[in-house]
Amino acid sequence: MIQSTAAYQTAITGDARRVLLRAIVEIIDPDISYTAVSSSGEAVISQSIQLHDKETEIGPWYATLESNRWLLDGTFHIFPNSFQGEGQQGFVGDVLSGDNGVFSTPPWVQLNFSNVSILQAFSVYFPQMDFEGVPDTFTVEVIQGGTTYFTKTVAGNTAEHASFDGFTVQNPDCIRLTVSKWSMPGRRMRIPEMIPGLYEAWTGDVIAEFNVVQQANFAALALPYGTCTLRMDNLDRRFEPRSKNGIFQSIEERQGISAFLGVRLPDGSDDYKPIGIYYQHSGGWTTGDNGITMQWDLVDIVGLIANREYIPPASLPTTLGGWAASIVTQLGSNFANRYTVDPDYANISLTTTLDAVQGKTCGQILLWCCQASGTFPRADSETGYLTVEPFWSQGNKLDLDNMETYPTMRANDDVGALIFTLADGSDTQYVVSGTSAASANTVSIDNPFIKTTDQALRAARLILSTYGGNVLETVGRGNPSSEIGDVDTVWLDESQATTGRRQVQTFQFVNGVLQGCQSTILQADGSYLYEERAVITQSGTWMAPAGVTQLRVIVAQGGQGGGRGQDGYWVSNGGSNISSNGYSSEEGERGVAGQGGKVWYGTIDINPQQTFEVRIGKGGAPGTVYGQTGGLGEETTFGAYTSANGKVYPVGFTDVASGSVYGRTGVPAPVGGTGDGAQGGDGGTAGAGHMEWVKHDFAPDGGQAGETITGHNTWVVDKEPGPGQPGQPGADGVVIIWWDREKAEA
Repeated sequence: MIQSTAAYQTAITGDARRVLLRAIVEIIDPDISYTAVSSSGEAVISQSIQLHDKETEIGPWYATLESNRWLLDGTFHIFPNSFQGEGQQGFVGDVLSGDNGVFSTPPWVQLNFSNVSILQAFSVYFPQMDFEGVPDTFTVEVIQGGTTYFTKTVAGNTAEHASFDGFTVQNPDCIRLTVSKWSMPGRRMRIPEMIPGLYEAWTGDVIAEFNVVQQANFAALALPYGTCTLRMDNLDRRFEPRSKNGIFQSIEERQGISAFLGVRLPDGSDDYKPIGIYYQHSGGWTTGDNGITMQWDLVDIVGLIANREYIPPASLPTTLGGWAASIVTQLGSNFANRYTVDPDYANISLTTTLDAVQGKTCGQILLWCCQASGTFPRADSETGYLTVEPFWSQGNKLDLDNMETYPTMRANDDVGALIFTLADGSDTQYVVSGTSAASANTVSIDNPFIKTTDQALRAARLILSTYGGNVLETVGRGNPSSEIGDVDTVWLDESQATTGRRQVQTFQFVNGVLQGCQSTILQADGSYLYEERAVITQSGTWMAPAGVTQLRVIVAQGGQGGGRGQDGYWVSNGGSNISSNGYSSEEGERGVAGQGGKVWYGTIDINPQQTFEVRIGKGGAPGTVYGQTGGLGEETTFGAYTSANGKVYPVGFTDVASGSVYGRTGVPAPVGGTGDGAQGGDGGTAGAGHMEWVKHDFAPDGGQAGETITGHNTWVVDKEPGPGQPGQPGADGVVIIWWDREKAEA
């Protein structure tokens, strides 16, 4: 899952929330190759290589002897002449503007590049701090082969960036910017960014409809990928397919759009989460009636490679990491580094012959590699990179308050057997039994990277993790910090929760509202090939079954007790005279939530029929003082293995083989044998009272006829504030043991 703060989770799950949409549209030639920047001269702090890194803000601030420079904004760095500038500097010229801002010799900077077939737009970014100033008068040129084919001079500029379009230059090789006057005296020419193409941020004000579908096949039997449909208003015909000089002519395959969904935090700031980079692909656009709208149907990086024929290099890769690198490079040199492979898996040996991959698609080869290595492929939401990694065991919490309807459940497909044809030259078939012997469904795997039974069994564990069990289908309000592959915890009521791996999710943004976010959560029971399970909730001894030499063990500590709630209390309504102001009363705050117990898990090798001493940790007692936590739960041990070596999981630890979750925090009604921490006790009830007039029993002058009888107001208590309630005790710990089913014979 994508990292998020507590403030973000509070805002995204709040009853009243504001969700924001942003898309970074990048219409730049995907094959562009940048060469060294040319200029009239640059300062030692200049970082001209940053001129095309798409970072438009510069910093840290620096101090020089330029006019009034020392004031800055209260923070600065001093860069001696011999010191190379740090951080994001962009291009910095070597001459100062005069007293009137005019340069005696206009400085210039030139962004050089190649492999651009057509250029119809570009942007230049200037400093964004008032004390830096901006170019007042400048000239831009688009050049090809030493000849200028587009030029424009701007005077009186005050903007922080300038964009240019309405021209067409074929095969350009550079953009030059010349500044004759700066907006402030005694300043260097500073240019953070030059972008040869269209690079814009679109929000919900421009985008009429936005729909993202993300999906994965954890078995690596198929290669579904993420898609993004984006429709925007085109009333100004900016994207007119029939216009020869329109920006539309610059659109080509492999150009990307970065998508973000944000939420307004309680402090008023906005926190955006990336939901992927989606690329133009062949035939992926349509216009509405008379061209007043434009729609793009985009795909993620997995979609780009899915049907692309693999062109083998001179030497075939030999590792998982090597194959991933080779596959993304098929998209061009600018994609060569757009992949990540889990470092524990990157060096897994994967070898095959040229004949086996000749004429195959990149998608098919990627599936084979993931099957043989026990990993699954996806497009990473944060970077957009092709990501190859094993399963993980964490995700977000889902509760009924954040679902539009109660989740529905349906049966997941079973499989009778997996049939591997080993690529060892013998065509030997190796059969692994499936999730149900009664199922007529069988899956045949002919993978040129799987040559041994151990490799087949590794692939079988991955494949069977998607069969059997149930599928949970939810329609929620959407949480952009969730990713495909997350193991989500679904709280069905105050004490029960179920879990599953997020397989499909959608984000639909219509008319400024995020709505109808559907997700599919897989609760397969074929995970890891583990079939037999023991759940231990009482201390004692446990003996492993005959023939078992390996166990997968989960050891959960007892949960922490919930804290005591605050007493209800009186609050003065203010002023110095109680007779006229009285009191009001408030309910007490809920007690501190008890933390879920630590959970340790792992796969251990054992001796046949080995015996283990088991000690189940008791849950912690409730707290007795408001503001303090309840007692911690006791540690749970299984032989030499202890929960003390585990960790606390924010939304509980998921047992992916069963769909159960352990060690949750703040559960209203903890159930024994879960290691759940308890919810804090209720705060005390508010008191009640009223003001009452009380007459004095005497008058100042003896109470003669016609004189006023005096009195006063007094506060009368009708009900005292209630005491805070104790929290629940934490749940006792548990030990869960899984062992491997017998391997089918070849």
